[in-house]
Amino acid sequence: MPKRIRTHVNPLGILKEHSFEGFGNDKNIMIDVGACKGEFTAAMAEKFPEKNFIVFEIRVPLANKLREKFKDQKNIVVFDGDAGRNFKSILTPCLEEGAMVEKIFINFPDPWFKEKHKKRRFLNAKFLEEVSTYLNSKTEFIFQTDQQFLFEETLEMIEEFQRCDVSFFKEPPYNLRTDWEQAKMKEGSEIYRMKFTVQCPRSASLG
Repeated sequence: MPKRIRTHVNPLGILKEHSFEGFGNDKNIMIDVGACKGEFTAAMAEKFPEKNFIVFEIRVPLANKLREKFKDQKNIVVFDGDAGRNFKSILTPCLEEGAMVEKIFINFPDPWFKEKHKKRRFLNAKFLEEVSTYLNSKTEFIFQTDQQFLFEETLEMIEEFQRCDVSFFKEPPYNLRTDWEQAKMKEGSEIYRMKFTVQCPRSASLG
């Protein structure tokens, strides 16, 4: 199985903004952030054909391939560019239709090793603060990585945010492994996994 080649793309340098009219229904939504070749979304869509899927892939050439891959599946939409910048604008029409974001998968994201580049990571305190104002507190974030330092730093950030309920798990969701995970496991790498929900400010104050 070929390894995924990471092409570093600074999300903070991408100012493109997307709009979305929604799916036209209130079916639960699954989100795949950094979908790469889309094998995980494809497997999920096959397993849950009754759900809608939003796919983010920062690299335009890969996003275009994903659009072609899923062109006949009306319950899957693909967006390129910075997922964080476009998250709220894309989700708002869906939420207005009565849909709930069920799960958000962040599978093996770019670690951004350097200290000065940490602000480029998709998961950060500012993002959590924003999504807490419009996402359902039952929306589950699924985070998986083969980088222990990234896992530990992300967990520390989430715990400092103080409004997340975190738990850890061993096996991949629904027993579905991405190509990247399979390649890393063949190398003997350990996979680190956690899931968490984010409380809205009001529910936190009531707690």
